Amino acid sequence: MSAYETWLKAEKEWIGVYCKKVIKQTVFLVIPAVAIFMAILLGALAATDKGGMPVILEGAMGGLFLGLIIGLLYLAIMLPFMRPGRYVRKIKSSVKGFSDTEKELLGQEMTKANENQMISYVQRGPNSRQTPARFIVTPHYAFLAGSYPYSIVVKKSEIAQILGREERKTAITRQAKSKTVHYFTLYSIGFYQKDRLKRGMANEELPDEAMGFFDRSIRDRALKLLEQHWSMGKET
Repeated sequence: MSAYETWLKAEKEWIGVYCKKVIKQTVFLVIPAVAIFMAILLGALAATDKGGMPVILEGAMGGLFLGLIIGLLYLAIMLPFMRPGRYVRKIKSSVKGFSDTEKELLGQEMTKANENQMISYVQRGPNSRQTPARFIVTPHYAFLAGSYPYSIVVKKSEIAQILGREERKTAITRQAKSKTVHYFTLYSIGFYQKDRLKRGMANEELPDEAMGFFDRSIRDRALKLLEQHWSMGKET
């Protein structure tokens, strides 16, 4: 097995822990909670119709059965998104322009990365679902997993400048019959490639690649790691 394949396997196992946790919570907490809620609700509705105990029990049992169906449907919809292989495909997509040699070097450096080269954290922001995330810097690459898009890989050899950025964003979270608008600040790292001027792009324009963070302190720690391991100046 190549170093690149070994790294992908390790990433699959890493995100797999989160996927299993979400599935277990759904099976043992969410589905029973929905079933109990529906049982109480329909049982209470039967009681308001002045039905006797048999009618109330019948309503409660019907609610329990309906709640289980709703919970299982939710689980069936969720399962395809909780497959570790889905996340590995996102990583592969982020390096599709890499040569085999570059992929192998990426795998070697990522598997050898130690705690001084990475930041592990949990995404806490609108629509983030508290997914695990981590930022890793190696001699030739910077890698962010768990953000949006899920996987971002940047080559040091292509970068001329790194800028710390921040901007106000709007996100919408939807529930059954309502939606909530969230206003937040996204803290990001902008990567500017060496050939920007040849492509007619000024430095003050949008970066060629960006990594976003909900927490400024995490973003600043990531900038510090880049400064340490890439020996490249930054601006914030």
